[in-house]
Amino acid sequence: MRSVVTETADALAELQQALSGLPRQRTQALPALHLVEHQYGYLNQAALEAVAQWLHIPRAELFAVATSYTEFRWAPLAEDSRRVCRGLSCQIAAGGAPSEGEAHECMFLCAAASDSAISVRGAGRLEASVDEDAWDAARAEVPGGLRRLTQIRTADPVAWRGWAAASALMPAEIVDVVEAAALRGRGGAYFPVHLKWRGAVDAAGRNGQPLLVVNAEEGEPGIFKDRVLMERDPQRVLEGIRIACRAIGADQAFLYINGMADRSAAAMASAVQAATDAGLLDGLTVEIRRGAGGYVCGEESVILESIEGRRAVPRLKPPFPTERGLWGRPTVINNVETLANLPDIFERGADWFRKVGMDDAPGTKFLSLSGGFDLRGWIELPLGTTVGEIIDLAQPTEALVGVAIGGPSGGFLAAEHFDTPIAPGSLDGHGAVLGAGGIIGIPQSFGIERALQVWARYNANESCGKCTPCREGSGRMADALAAGNWADVEALIPLIASGSLCGLGQMAPNPISSARHQFGGSIA
Repeated sequence: MRSVVTETADALAELQQALSGLPRQRTQALPALHLVEHQYGYLNQAALEAVAQWLHIPRAELFAVATSYTEFRWAPLAEDSRRVCRGLSCQIAAGGAPSEGEAHECMFLCAAASDSAISVRGAGRLEASVDEDAWDAARAEVPGGLRRLTQIRTADPVAWRGWAAASALMPAEIVDVVEAAALRGRGGAYFPVHLKWRGAVDAAGRNGQPLLVVNAEEGEPGIFKDRVLMERDPQRVLEGIRIACRAIGADQAFLYINGMADRSAAAMASAVQAATDAGLLDGLTVEIRRGAGGYVCGEESVILESIEGRRAVPRLKPPFPTERGLWGRPTVINNVETLANLPDIFERGADWFRKVGMDDAPGTKFLSLSGGFDLRGWIELPLGTTVGEIIDLAQPTEALVGVAIGGPSGGFLAAEHFDTPIAPGSLDGHGAVLGAGGIIGIPQSFGIERALQVWARYNANESCGKCTPCREGSGRMADALAAGNWADVEALIPLIASGSLCGLGQMAPNPISSARHQFGGSIA
C-alpha cells in the first residue's frame, strides 16, 4: 500500500509539472491557484508554497490573493458533505425552510431551484458535481420571447457574416456603426458602447495599445443569461469579441468567466480553437481566465486586479479603465450580452437593430427568471416591455407580492407597479433598477420582508472588506434590519451609499430604499 507521504509527494510533483506550463509572472496567480484546487480539491499548504516559489510572489501576498475569493476551499471536503444554496431564488423554492449543510451564497441553479438542485453531494467542483438535468433546467427557455440574440444563426459555427462586414470597415467606421445602432452595455450600467470604445482609442496615444476584457463573471444570484449565450452560441460571443477588438485596435482579449461555469468555459475554449483553426483570429489572442467567486468580482476594476494576480478588491477611480486599465493600458470592459449583439448589427445593419426596443435604448434584453414562477429560465424581450407582461409569460406559482429586480444591488417592484417597463437606469427613483436582467418572483407566502433580509445579509457576507463603510456598515445594517431597528437602518443607509469605494457597496442599501418606497407602511 502506498503511504500518505508518497501520495503527497506524487501530487506535489504533478502540480510542479503543471506549473511549469505557466509563465513565471504574478498575472498567473489565479490560474495557478485553480491548478492547486484541481489537483488537491482544496488549497493545500505545501502546494501554495510551490506556487509562491514558482511565481516569485511572497507567500503572504499569495495567501492574501487566495483569501480574497470565496470559492476556494481550505480543507478537504468529505464525500458525504451536503452543500446548500441560500440564494433568494432557492430559498423561495424551498419555502424559506432552513437546510443543514455547507452554505453557499449562490450555486447558480436559480431557475432549477428545487430540493434536488439546492443540495448536492460530493467532493468535486460545484458545477461538475451537480446533476446535468439541474443545469439544463436552469437554462430552459420561457416561451413567448423574441428570438434575436438567442437565435443560433447558422449551422456552420464559424460562418462569421457580421465579422465579414465589419472587417471591410476602418476601425473608426465600426465605432460609427455601433453609435448609429445606439447599443448600450448589457451588464447593468447601460453605458453607450461607442463612448467607451472611443475613450480607449483616445487614450491609446498616451498609454499604449488598448486591451479588451470580457466580463463573463455573472456572479450574482438570479442571473444566468450570459451562461446561456456562451453555452448555446459561443461563436456569436467570440465573433463579437473579434469585432470589438478591431474597433479599438486591440490584439489581445481576456475572457473572464465565473469559476463555477465549467460548461461555459469549455464551450468558449472549443470556440476559440475552432476559430483559430479557421484563421479567424489571426493577429488576435483570446485568453480565458476563470474567476473564483465573490460578488465583487463582477465589478470591472476587480476583474482587472484579478487578472493582474492581485487581491479581488476594487480600484480607486479615476483613472477609469478606458484610460488606464490592465497594466496601465487603455482597457475596454464589455459584458458577454453586449458583445453578442455585434454580429447581428453588422450583418443586418444599425436600422434593423433599432426596430425594436426604446428610442434611447433600442434592441432586446436577455432576462433571467426565477423564484415564484412556473416557467423559470431565460427569455429575450424588447427593452420597454412591462414587468407585468414578463410575469404573465413566466406564469406565477401563486399571487406575487412583488418582484426582486436587478439583483442584490437592485430593488423591488410591488404588484401595483408591474406596469413599469424594463429600461436602463432607475425604474422607480428609489433603488429598483433593471441591472443585468434578473427578475425573481416573490410569492405572498414568502413575503418582501424575508426577501429583503436575504439581500441585506448577502450584501454583508459578500463585502470584499476593502472599505470601512461597506465592510462594517453592511453587516450592521443587516443586523439592524433583522432586529427591526429601523432608526439604525436609516442612519446607516447614507453612510454606506456615499462612503463605499465601489458601486456594489454604494448600491447595497438599494433594496431597503426600494422596499420602503414600493411597500410603504407594510415594511416596518
